[in-house]
Amino acid sequence: MTTHLLDTNAWIRLILAPEQLSERPRALLTRPDITPLAVSAISVFELTLKVRKGKIDLRLPSDQWLDLALNPNLITVIPIDAEIARAANSLPEPFHQDPADRLIVATARLRNLTLITGDEKILQYAHPHSACLPLPSNQTSLVTP
Repeated sequence: MTTHLLDTNAWIRLILAPEQLSERPRALLTRPDITPLAVSAISVFELTLKVRKGKIDLRLPSDQWLDLALNPNLITVIPIDAEIARAANSLPEPFHQDPADRLIVATARLRNLTLITGDEKILQYAHPHSACLPLPSNQTSLVTP
Protein backbone atom coordinates (compact mmCIF):
# COMPACT_ATOMS: atom_id res chain seq x y z
CA MET A 1 0.00 0.00 0.00
CA THR A 2 1.33 3.41 -0.97
CA THR A 3 1.91 5.70 2.00
CA HIS A 4 4.30 8.36 0.67
CA LEU A 5 3.94 10.89 -2.15
CA LEU A 6 7.06 12.39 -3.73
CA ASP A 7 6.94 15.91 -5.10
CA THR A 8 8.46 16.35 -8.55
CA ASN A 9 11.96 17.29 -7.42
CA ALA A 10 12.12 14.51 -4.82
CA TRP A 11 11.11 11.99 -7.50
CA ILE A 12 13.70 13.29 -9.97
CA ARG A 13 16.39 13.25 -7.30
CA LEU A 14 15.50 9.74 -6.14
CA ILE A 15 15.93 8.40 -9.66
CA LEU A 16 18.60 10.67 -11.15
CA ALA A 17 20.82 11.52 -8.20
CA PRO A 18 20.00 9.52 -5.04
CA GLU A 19 23.45 10.37 -3.68
CA GLN A 20 22.19 13.94 -3.23
CA LEU A 21 19.68 12.78 -0.65
CA SER A 22 20.77 12.81 2.95
CA GLU A 23 20.93 9.47 4.74
CA ARG A 24 17.52 9.64 6.45
CA PRO A 25 15.41 10.33 3.33
CA ARG A 26 17.48 7.88 1.24
CA ALA A 27 16.98 5.14 3.84
CA LEU A 28 13.27 5.88 4.04
CA LEU A 29 12.78 5.93 0.28
CA THR A 30 14.39 2.54 -0.16
CA ARG A 31 12.45 0.75 2.60
CA PRO A 32 10.47 -2.11 1.07
CA ASP A 33 7.55 -1.58 3.46
CA ILE A 34 6.72 1.83 1.95
CA THR A 35 7.24 1.04 -1.71
CA PRO A 36 5.84 1.62 -4.14
CA LEU A 37 6.05 5.35 -3.56
CA ALA A 38 3.57 7.63 -5.30
CA VAL A 39 3.89 10.58 -7.64
CA SER A 40 1.13 12.75 -8.98
CA ALA A 41 0.54 12.66 -12.73
CA ILE A 42 1.34 16.39 -12.69
CA SER A 43 4.94 15.46 -11.83
CA VAL A 44 5.24 13.60 -15.14
CA PHE A 45 3.96 16.73 -16.89
CA GLU A 46 6.37 18.98 -14.97
CA LEU A 47 9.33 16.74 -15.77
CA THR A 48 8.61 16.48 -19.49
CA LEU A 49 8.01 20.24 -19.69
CA LYS A 50 11.40 20.92 -18.08
CA VAL A 51 13.06 18.47 -20.51
CA ARG A 52 11.36 20.13 -23.49
CA LYS A 53 12.51 23.57 -22.32
CA GLY A 54 16.08 22.32 -21.77
CA LYS A 55 15.99 22.99 -18.02
CA ILE A 56 16.99 19.46 -17.04
CA ASP A 57 19.22 16.78 -18.52
CA LEU A 58 18.01 13.28 -17.75
CA ARG A 59 21.06 11.69 -19.39
CA LEU A 60 18.60 9.52 -21.39
CA PRO A 61 15.76 10.23 -23.81
CA SER A 62 12.76 11.24 -21.68
CA ASP A 63 10.62 8.25 -22.73
CA GLN A 64 13.39 5.84 -21.73
CA TRP A 65 13.98 7.71 -18.46
CA LEU A 66 10.25 7.61 -17.68
CA ASP A 67 10.12 3.87 -18.34
CA LEU A 68 12.79 3.43 -15.66
CA ALA A 69 11.48 6.11 -13.28
CA LEU A 70 7.92 4.79 -13.38
CA ASN A 71 8.84 1.20 -12.57
CA PRO A 72 5.66 -0.11 -10.89
CA ASN A 73 7.76 -1.83 -8.22
CA LEU A 74 9.04 1.61 -7.18
CA ILE A 75 6.44 4.19 -8.24
CA THR A 76 2.67 4.43 -8.47
CA VAL A 77 1.28 7.32 -10.49
CA ILE A 78 -1.82 8.91 -8.98
CA PRO A 79 -4.02 10.40 -11.69
CA ILE A 80 -5.49 13.86 -11.35
CA ASP A 81 -9.22 13.33 -11.03
CA ALA A 82 -12.05 15.81 -10.49
CA GLU A 83 -11.82 15.45 -6.70
CA ILE A 84 -8.11 16.34 -6.66
CA ALA A 85 -8.59 19.19 -9.14
CA ARG A 86 -11.38 20.66 -7.03
CA ALA A 87 -9.43 20.23 -3.78
CA ALA A 88 -6.37 21.95 -5.29
CA ASN A 89 -8.45 25.10 -5.63
CA SER A 90 -9.99 24.73 -2.18
CA LEU A 91 -6.82 24.45 -0.09
CA PRO A 92 -6.92 26.56 3.07
CA GLU A 93 -5.12 29.82 2.40
CA PRO A 94 -2.56 31.19 2.42
CA PHE A 95 -0.81 28.87 -0.01
CA HIS A 96 1.24 29.78 -3.05
CA GLN A 97 -0.35 29.68 -6.45
CA ASP A 98 1.83 27.14 -8.29
CA PRO A 99 -0.76 24.81 -9.85
CA ALA A 100 1.48 21.74 -9.72
CA ASP A 101 2.26 22.21 -6.03
CA ARG A 102 -1.41 22.77 -5.28
CA LEU A 103 -2.28 19.50 -7.07
CA ILE A 104 0.49 17.61 -5.25
CA VAL A 105 -0.58 18.92 -1.82
CA ALA A 106 -4.24 18.22 -2.58
CA THR A 107 -3.34 14.67 -3.62
CA ALA A 108 -1.44 14.08 -0.38
CA ARG A 109 -4.30 15.49 1.68
CA LEU A 110 -7.06 13.52 -0.06
CA ARG A 111 -5.13 10.24 -0.16
CA ASN A 112 -3.72 10.71 3.37
CA LEU A 113 -0.15 10.34 2.12
CA THR A 114 3.06 11.62 3.67
CA LEU A 115 4.45 14.20 1.27
CA ILE A 116 8.19 14.10 0.67
CA THR A 117 9.42 17.51 -0.44
CA GLY A 118 12.20 20.01 -0.11
CA ASP A 119 9.96 22.90 -1.17
CA GLU A 120 10.07 25.51 1.58
CA LYS A 121 6.65 26.92 0.65
CA ILE A 122 5.08 23.50 1.10
CA LEU A 123 7.07 22.75 4.25
CA GLN A 124 5.92 26.05 5.78
CA TYR A 125 2.27 25.54 4.79
CA ALA A 126 0.19 25.52 7.96
CA HIS A 127 -2.41 23.08 6.65
CA PRO A 128 -0.60 20.13 5.07
CA HIS A 129 -3.09 17.59 6.55
CA SER A 130 -0.48 14.94 5.86
CA ALA A 131 3.01 14.94 7.28
CA CYS A 132 5.80 16.41 5.18
CA LEU A 133 9.22 14.85 5.29
CA PRO A 134 11.72 17.57 4.44
CA LEU A 135 14.64 16.93 2.17
CA PRO A 136 17.87 18.75 2.98
CA SER A 137 17.21 22.45 2.40
CA ASN A 138 20.45 22.96 0.53
CA GLN A 139 19.34 20.35 -2.02
CA THR A 140 15.82 21.44 -2.79
CA SER A 141 16.08 21.20 -6.54
CA LEU A 142 17.94 19.50 -9.34
CA VAL A 143 16.05 21.59 -11.84
CA THR A 144 17.44 24.94 -12.92
CA PRO A 145 14.99 27.85 -12.75
